[in-house]
Amino acid sequence: MQKKIIALAVAGLMSGAAFAQSNVTIYGAMRVSVDNVNAKAANSDRWTVNDQSSRIGFKGAEDLGGGMKAVWQWESALNNTNTTANGAATIPTALPATATSSGGIVQRNTFLGLAGGFGTVLVGTHDTPYKLGGSADLFGDTSADAQGGGGATSLSNVIGRNGFDNRLTNVVAYISPTWSGFHFAAAGVAGEGTGASNSPNGLTDAYSMVAVYENGPMKATLGHEVRTADFIATAAGTQEAKGTKLNLAYKMGAIGLGYTYESSTDVAAGTVSRVKDKGQLASVSYAMGATTLGLQLGKFSDADAGVTATDLSTWTVGAYHALSKRTQAYVGYHNASFGTGGDNNDAKVLTMGLNHSF
Repeated sequence: MQKKIIALAVAGLMSGAAFAQSNVTIYGAMRVSVDNVNAKAANSDRWTVNDQSSRIGFKGAEDLGGGMKAVWQWESALNNTNTTANGAATIPTALPATATSSGGIVQRNTFLGLAGGFGTVLVGTHDTPYKLGGSADLFGDTSADAQGGGGATSLSNVIGRNGFDNRLTNVVAYISPTWSGFHFAAAGVAGEGTGASNSPNGLTDAYSMVAVYENGPMKATLGHEVRTADFIATAAGTQEAKGTKLNLAYKMGAIGLGYTYESSTDVAAGTVSRVKDKGQLASVSYAMGATTLGLQLGKFSDADAGVTATDLSTWTVGAYHALSKRTQAYVGYHNASFGTGGDNNDAKVLTMGLNHSF
């Protein structure tokens, strides 16, 4: 549960005018896991202790009158084990994206904006609308992550595999109000001259959007993102890359169902021809008291003719148990199997973790 403190408590850091008009919310999470990774490569079988996206954040708002307010947030990752099992998806070095770290403080969603009846406008570092569309992944921020994280191996994602499920810097984003269960978000990302051969100098060198509809037990999201040739190019002739993601979720009492379909192109710099890869993830959960059981199946298909080494099938089973409203324990088993020629990347992971939110 988030803990609110009046800014007077930090009066030594703020002027009297500031703390007289505002408050600050401190929030965060500590997340650790103990994992056994059995990877076929080099016959590796090892135990590891890992951080799983621990974080701390500060946020606040100031009433500007007329139904408008200023909103801000500063959030950083806290790696409390000096290792990272669940790092960010591999993305081109040319992208102005927040990188993971082997320790210390790393920037997460950090922004300043305005909110009112018109919606919310944010400027800074933020998850793209595409990422905010979510997925059917029941084991996010664990070593069994199937969406955007490191998972069992650096390639074991089936959603976000081509780098579209990310947090980027230089973001200008708009989030609409909600009308009868529907809202949308859109963002432009400035490349700021990061390309070698082209000129990414606009506010929409990459752009991302998502539409969300939620009605009772059902939720549906549709996301689309485009990274222009200027944004990702390091060689002349590189084409733009696109990702489209549909996510469906439905609750029936104690049972939760989820399905995600993603079509995306490889964003690796220098690639001239691009074909659409496909990722699918289906999950089912069952809640019984303080314990929730989960099962999910994933499949990634490389659309390049004759390429099967990067095709991937996964299955994951596990359980979460709420020890309190803020503390949760979990156990999971993840199996990742690659196609012919890529089986040296096959991996099995047993993960046990503890999460605490504040």
